[in-house]
Amino acid sequence: MRTIILAIFSFFVVTSNAFSDQIPLKYQGYWSGKSCKFSIEQYALFVGTNGYIYEDDSQVEFNFVFPKNVENWTAFQTSDNNPDFNFFYQIDRGQLVERYPPEDWDGSDYSFLKNQQTQDTIYYKCESNDPLIESKYGELLSLLNSSVVQSCRNPEQDKCLQDLFKFLDVNKDKRLHRAELNRGLRSLSLVSVLLGQNTNDDLDKTTTFGVYIAIVPFLPLITQTLMANIDYDGSNSLSIDEISQDRNDLFSAIVSAKDGVIEDIRSLPGVLQNFAPLLQGLGNFN
Repeated sequence: MRTIILAIFSFFVVTSNAFSDQIPLKYQGYWSGKSCKFSIEQYALFVGTNGYIYEDDSQVEFNFVFPKNVENWTAFQTSDNNPDFNFFYQIDRGQLVERYPPEDWDGSDYSFLKNQQTQDTIYYKCESNDPLIESKYGELLSLLNSSVVQSCRNPEQDKCLQDLFKFLDVNKDKRLHRAELNRGLRSLSLVSVLLGQNTNDDLDKTTTFGVYIAIVPFLPLITQTLMANIDYDGSNSLSIDEISQDRNDLFSAIVSAKDGVIEDIRSLPGVLQNFAPLLQGLGNFN
């Protein structure tokens, strides 16, 4: 069970090593149509320091990205340079212009940035997040606005682990309590299923959230099991020392095992679903 909580740390350490600069501040924030209401516009884009989340009436996308300047445009690129997620952005008169490459783009001809070949999407900057979007993705919006991804791209391992622990430590008492662990597991589960759909054409918006909703009720049982296995001082909370017990260099171990960690994270939704009935049964013994 320690593997699950290590996965929370592993995910951000491994993912962050793929990125360099953070997204320029001018692009960060919540963008939508003129009304800024998702219920009316039916599309919304939230851009953080190292990633974005987008939703419309039929799909939802979440990606960690790094910016690249190309002919007065900013490209948002994924670590694997997935051609399905090649977006180019520019601010024009206070509006965010999103341009797509033409179909069957070769990845090197940027003439479409000067001679428009596809219809641009126009976004308006909103003063605050839409309540519906915030209620669904609150933890992810906080993550995208945090320093975690940026810190974990640097070789300063202490800074990475400290910032990640601070993100999970909501009440700032240097301990992780049950609700905080549940929040971390919710974040990890949602990120896992959203990134998983990027490589699975059979997963649509409804299916993705179906998987996530099926997992969420069992996360407190996983937290309960984690406490039983790692809470060595019996405080009903976890310190960073308890989490890394018997692993002298947690950061280096995670980076060295990068490929295996990524594969474990990709399979996490299925693992949690398989664990759920067993954990539910164990919970009945209390």
